[in-house]
Amino acid sequence: MTTNKQRIQILTSALVADVISANRLQLIAILAIQPEAIAVIEQFDSPKLKREFRLTKCDRDSETTLLLEYQGNKVIYQGKEIGKIQILYKSPLPGELQARLSTESTIDRFLEYLQKEYKITVLDESDRHVRIFIPNKPIASFTELWEEFLKKVAFSAYGYPKYQLSGLVQTFIQMLNSVTLSGRGFSTLDVPVLTQEQSNVLAACYFAVIRDVGKRQEVRQVQIDKLQEELGKNDLDEKTQKSKTKELQDKQAMQNKEAQKYNEYFRKSFIKSLEEQNTAWQELIQLETQFAQGNLSKAEQRKLEKQQEKLKEKLIFSQEFIRDKLQLFQQSGDSPFDFIQIDEQNHPENFQDIRKISKNFTKTATDQINSTRGDIFTQCISEMYRLVENKPNDPLPPPLLTEQVVFGEARSPGDESKEFCYSCGVKLDPKTARWQVLRFMFERPSQRRQSSSSEGRPHICASCSALAFASPLKVTDESIILQLQSADNSNTSELKIKDYLRMLTNKEMHLSAGRYLILASDKTNTGDLASQKMGQIQYALVKAASIFPVEVLTDFKFSLITQGSQNIVIESRHLIFIKGLMESYGQQIINAGKEVNLTLGDAIRYIQKDLPYLADYTLTKVASISNKYQLEAIREMYWQTIQNDLKVKGVNMDSDNQLAKKAKLYNDVAALTGITYAFAYSLEKTAEKANKGNDYVKREVSKLIEKVDDAIAFCYYATLGDENKKTVQGILYKDGDKYFIYEKAKKLLQDLEILDREKQSDKGQYYLNIYADDILMIYQHFASTSEYSQEKGWKDLTYNLKLSLYTRFPELVREQKSTKEQ
Repeated sequence: MTTNKQRIQILTSALVADVISANRLQLIAILAIQPEAIAVIEQFDSPKLKREFRLTKCDRDSETTLLLEYQGNKVIYQGKEIGKIQILYKSPLPGELQARLSTESTIDRFLEYLQKEYKITVLDESDRHVRIFIPNKPIASFTELWEEFLKKVAFSAYGYPKYQLSGLVQTFIQMLNSVTLSGRGFSTLDVPVLTQEQSNVLAACYFAVIRDVGKRQEVRQVQIDKLQEELGKNDLDEKTQKSKTKELQDKQAMQNKEAQKYNEYFRKSFIKSLEEQNTAWQELIQLETQFAQGNLSKAEQRKLEKQQEKLKEKLIFSQEFIRDKLQLFQQSGDSPFDFIQIDEQNHPENFQDIRKISKNFTKTATDQINSTRGDIFTQCISEMYRLVENKPNDPLPPPLLTEQVVFGEARSPGDESKEFCYSCGVKLDPKTARWQVLRFMFERPSQRRQSSSSEGRPHICASCSALAFASPLKVTDESIILQLQSADNSNTSELKIKDYLRMLTNKEMHLSAGRYLILASDKTNTGDLASQKMGQIQYALVKAASIFPVEVLTDFKFSLITQGSQNIVIESRHLIFIKGLMESYGQQIINAGKEVNLTLGDAIRYIQKDLPYLADYTLTKVASISNKYQLEAIREMYWQTIQNDLKVKGVNMDSDNQLAKKAKLYNDVAALTGITYAFAYSLEKTAEKANKGNDYVKREVSKLIEKVDDAIAFCYYATLGDENKKTVQGILYKDGDKYFIYEKAKKLLQDLEILDREKQSDKGQYYLNIYADDILMIYQHFASTSEYSQEKGWKDLTYNLKLSLYTRFPELVREQKSTKEQ
C-alpha cells in the first residue's frame, strides 16, 4: 500500500505530531539510517525532532521496524493508531496559463501550510487528486483549514513568518515591483476583498501611488526653484540663458497643468461624490421619517422601499465620514495632497497600517497604475478611503481541495455567457455575475470568444479572481516562468527546490510560488529586454544557467512554461555547458549595460542543437579571457551528462538515435583533438624558435589546423620549419587544461592497439608520444567507419575538429576577428 519513502513520511509526520510515544527513540535510531529521513524532517520544520536525530545514534541492529499496518484508511504502528490516509480531490484546472499557474501554486502553498502547521504530509499527487497522511490528533475540517490558510497566509499582509510562508507583501507587492504587467498602465483593481489585511495592502498600494505623484511634483518644483535661482544671477551667456528659460517655461507649464488636472478631478469626482452621498443620506433620513409616521398604504410603502434601495446603492461611506471629509475640504482647498496630509494628521490611526505597508511599493509598482490620468488618480483616492472605511464583505473562495469529487454542472453551449466562469467553468448566476477578467488574471484579458461577435472581457468567478490576485505568477513579455521538478523524485531534491527558490527570491528580484519561479528579464540601459532580443527560450536557458549552481542544474528538471503549448523541457546538459562557457569566457547577458549579448544567444542555439564545439568556438572568437582549466572541466562534464541522458533513455551509443550520434561525434572529436593538438603545439614551439614574430607563429599554426581534413597534408605540414626534424612526432602532456582530451586520445590509441605511447617524465608527469604513422592509422580507421565513410560524415568530423583545435589556440581566431574589423 505504501513505499519505503512513504512509510518514512508517515512515521516522521507521526513523530513530529507526538502521536508515537512508545519506542520513540528506537524508531528515530532506525530512521536515522534511512538516506531520505533527514530531508523529510526538514520539510516539517521541527527543531525538536532535528535535535533528537542529531543526538540519537544509528542502530542497525534494533528490533524496531518501519512496518505499518492498515485497517481501512487507518494507519497502525506497533498496535496503535497513529493517523489515517485520505484522498483530497482537485477541481479541473483552468485552461488559460496564468490562471492555471495561480491555481496550481495556491494548492502547493496550501499543502505546505498543512505540512508545517498540522504535520499533514503528501504521499501522492496527480492533476486530479492528492493522497495525504493525517496524524491522529484533533483537527478541523478541510474547509476550515482552507479558510484559515487564506486568512493567515495567502491573503495576509506578511504571511506566516514562523514557517517562512509568504503573504501579499511577498507575492502581490513583490510582483508589482518586479514585473510590468501593462506598458500603458491600468486603473484601480476591481477584485474581491476577502480579509482586512488584503484591504490594507490594496489601500497601501493607492496610498503609495498618491505619495509618488506628490513626490514627482515636489521634485519638479525643486527643479523650477533652482532654475529660477540660476536665471536670477545674470551671469549666464545668452545661449545658456535661452536654454534654461525654455526649460523653466516647460517645467512650469507641466507643473501648472498637472496641478490643475489633479485639483479639478479631485473636486469634480471625489468631492462631488461625497456631496451626492450626503444628499442621499439626507433623503434617507426623510424617508425614515415618513415610515415612522405610519398610515401608509402598501403601495406607498413599496414605493418608499424602492426609493430606499436606490439611495442605499449610492452610499459608500458613512454619514459621519462624509461630514468630516467635506469639512476637511473647506480647510485644505482643491489640492488632494494637502487634503490627505491634513487628514492623516487628524486621524493617524487610519493611516498607520497602510503607510507602513506602502513603504514596500517601489516606483516600478506605482507606475503600473496610470496615475498621469486625473480620473484614475482620483479613483485611487476614492478606493483608498473606501478600503480604509469599510470592512471586507466578499466571501472566501471555496476550497481547491475537497473530500468529495466535485462534478461540473450542466450549462448552455457556447463561451459568450455569464452563466459560467470563463476560467474554471463553475456555474455563475447571470444576475449577480460581477467579476470580469483583468490583467491580473489572464495574460490577455480581452478575449474574442467563439460565440461572440466582438472582443471583450469575459466573466469569471470570485474564487478565480481572488486567487489570481494573490498569485505572483504573471505571464508577461518581461518574465520567464520556469517549473522545477526533482530529477530523481527524492525528498532531498524536493527540499532543495524550495530552499533555492526561497534563496533566489530573497537575493534577487525574482518571484516564486510553489515549484514555479519567475525570472524578471534583464534590461539594457535603454530599456531593451534581453528576453525579446535573445529569444524567450534562449534567455530562459542562459538565465537559469547563470543563477543556479551546477549541483542544482544536475539534480532538477527544468521546464519553460509558455502560453498555448506544452511545457518546453530544458536539458540539464545544456544548462551545465552554458554555465561553464559563460564563466570560462566571462560572458554576461547584457554587455556593460548597453546591449544584449546576441553572440551568447547564438552560442546557446548551437548548444540546443547539441553542437558544443560550434558554441565553444563562437564564444572563443569574441571573448577577451579564457579559463582553460575550467573549460576542460566543463567539456568533460558535458560528455558525462550526455552519456547519462542516453542511459536514462535506454539508448545505446552505437544506435541510430540522433542524440547517440551526436554523443559519438563529440567523443571522437575530443580524441582527435588530443591527437592533433600534440602536433599543432609542436609546430607552434618550432615556429617560435624562428624568431619571425607572433603573426608568423599564428599563421603557421592556423595553416596546420586547416589541413586536419587530410591526414597526409597534415603530417607533411607538421614537419615544415625545422630542417633538423627527421620524424613527424608530437607530444601531448596530461595537464590540467588537457586532461579530458588526453584520456580520450589515450583510449583511442589503445582501442586501435597502438601501444607503448604513454610515458612518464622524471618529474612524474604523464605524456603521449604520437607519430605520423599513428595519424595515418587513426584517420584510416575513422574513414572506414559507417558514420564517417561518406563525405557529409567526414566533413562533420573534420569541421568540428577544426573548431575544437581553434578553441585550444584562441589567439588565432581572436586575431583574425580584429584584423577583419580593422
